[in-house]
Amino acid sequence: MKIINGLIDYSKPWTTPDLYLFTGNRYITAKGKLVMGRGAALQCRDTYPGVDKDLADKISKGELAPNYFVKFTQLDKDQYLGAFQVKNNFADKAELEIIKRSTHTLKWFAIDKPHLNFHMNFPGIGYGGLPYELILPIVQELPDNVILYK
Repeated sequence: MKIINGLIDYSKPWTTPDLYLFTGNRYITAKGKLVMGRGAALQCRDTYPGVDKDLADKISKGELAPNYFVKFTQLDKDQYLGAFQVKNNFADKAELEIIKRSTHTLKWFAIDKPHLNFHMNFPGIGYGGLPYELILPIVQELPDNVILYK
């Protein structure tokens, strides 16, 4: 895992081997859209209209557990965006156990796909409300093809 000091810009197009993720929640509105109202999630929603509906559909379909942890959607031919769950409800603080499970899921995606680079905002800080020092030991298990921005 690598850490970059600076914010990730989701508005600049990317293509594989780079995949981008944002941190978020699992709250789906009555209109069937994933709540993406702040921070990186908001930038993704505003830059890619309809991504909130597409991700909500992917999160809802075939899920037996109440959490999704990491879910990807295809924006364009070679452009993929993933949601990395850090909390259940958009109004809550991030939850360490959810971050641990999402980190573990991303770790195995990244190990299984070493030819890809996974870019993501640092989880749990910012609107997640948790201190960086609390999250750092959790995300240190991520392999070198995961790049976190803070």
